[in-house]
Amino acid sequence: MKPISKDKPWFVVQCNIKCEAKAAANLRQVGYEVYFPRQRIERKNKRTNVIHEIERPLLMRYIFVAVPRYDFGFVRACEGVESLLGVNGLPLRVPARDVEALWLAEIDMQFDDTRAARIHRKEEAKSRKETIQMRFAPGTTVSIEDGPFKSFMAEVVNE
Repeated sequence: MKPISKDKPWFVVQCNIKCEAKAAANLRQVGYEVYFPRQRIERKNKRTNVIHEIERPLLMRYIFVAVPRYDFGFVRACEGVESLLGVNGLPLRVPARDVEALWLAEIDMQFDDTRAARIHRKEEAKSRKETIQMRFAPGTTVSIEDGPFKSFMAEVVNE
């Protein structure tokens, strides 16, 4: 992925329904710099029990475009583009640092809901045993919520 340009003004483009990728491709073809934020999720096939990774838009119907000369005619004319987000007919400018923060968070897998992303964020380990050891480190105090020792406090020890 190419880094976000900080020297160009960024704007939010509202796309037609399910046309984010088409609008981004058409805007790139015209020569604009485009950022199309995405997230990856895992879906399990109920019949085959196979897990597939799916990529989908993070912000449904919205992408970011850098328009260097405030020339919005070509932006509005591109296929897949509905309008530019704005007030009273004037497009609102988005700070480049905000677009870059979104881009960096996407690269760091902050929006992804996949096993690889959870391992990267250290929410989960590579095996179930390591995950349990990570969540219940020795010395951690836990409360028992079920069984004969309900409402008792316990301390995790390593043996």
